[in-house]
Amino acid sequence: MELYQQAEEFFLNRLDIDRVFSGMEKTDYAFLYAISQCQAASQSNNRAYLYQLSERLDMPIPKVSRAIRRLQEKGYVTWKTDDELGRTYVKLTGLAVNLMQNMKNTLRDYYVEIVNTVDSQDLEVTLRTMQQISEIISAKQAQKAGAD
Repeated sequence: MELYQQAEEFFLNRLDIDRVFSGMEKTDYAFLYAISQCQAASQSNNRAYLYQLSERLDMPIPKVSRAIRRLQEKGYVTWKTDDELGRTYVKLTGLAVNLMQNMKNTLRDYYVEIVNTVDSQDLEVTLRTMQQISEIISAKQAQKAGAD
């Protein structure tokens, strides 16, 4: 896994420090990251279809639509319809690409500092522990959602 992706995964999925995300909200970055991943996985059209985002984020399409609308209002995405497929898709704007690149650089810098400062065995134990905590929280949330 490349350094940028390791840094993104670390800060998006392993460490909840909102103050690291200066200039944009963590949730915005998480959605933009998912969009960029869908675009990268796209065969040829570099589009992120709403159904793909819904699957990737494990979120119903109406919720994804609300988030995309908010991102569109901020100028981070363009939202269009593929007339041939009858599906809607989004693409990142130049503003979003630039903000994400700046954020990737910031995340990488923090991650490099952490890796260079924290003992590798300590870091590995910490990351495993954080993963276990995340799994426990996810299981509890699923339990709660099933009870509702």
